[in-house]
Amino acid sequence: MIKINLHDYREELKRLAIQKQVLISASIVMVFVFMILGSWLIDKSRISRVDMEVKDLQQQVSVLQGEVNLVRGMQAKQKRVGTILTGIENLRANQMPATQILYDVNLSVPDEIWLTKITQMSKADLTKEKVPTIFIDTVASKEAKNKSKKTNAKTSNKEFLKIEGHALEDDAVARFVERLEEIPYFKLVFLYKTEQTLIGKTKVRKFSIFCYRPSNRNKTAA
Repeated sequence: MIKINLHDYREELKRLAIQKQVLISASIVMVFVFMILGSWLIDKSRISRVDMEVKDLQQQVSVLQGEVNLVRGMQAKQKRVGTILTGIENLRANQMPATQILYDVNLSVPDEIWLTKITQMSKADLTKEKVPTIFIDTVASKEAKNKSKKTNAKTSNKEFLKIEGHALEDDAVARFVERLEEIPYFKLVFLYKTEQTLIGKTKVRKFSIFCYRPSNRNKTAA
């Protein structure tokens, strides 16, 4: 009679099953390890590529920085030029167009009058000349009524014209004042002083006339 040891056979089967489970578990672990390692390598490659792109962009920025500085310098120069041009325009606005004024005043002079002096003056100059306050007050009133005039205009602007001369007749002085009042940019004409004097043996009328021309108004001449 043949006897078979079934106990040893069962133990062998258990051992084989355990080995199989261990191999499967080890295989799963190795797969996860390889997946993690692969993901790490991919991320590292991406990071390296991003670092290279960043370095490349930094190099491009360094190359363009010189051009940016040049453009900024040009913009600053342009701003300074604009400021200078604005200052020039303001200076021009605050100056009387002498050629046109002399031309218009000369056309207004009657035959019985000859001029001796024409002077540009400011309000401060008028005060020093002790011009009657009614004249300055009238000017201030006209400035307040003029909506287009800036309220912060400087008093140092040469907005006043003092015309001095001699006349053979009193009526000639009156006609001269009337003609000056017809000049559009003179907003106020004021006969300040008139007195009789002698030139040689001839009696003449010496006079002083003030004309007011706002400097910030549009010029009628170049």
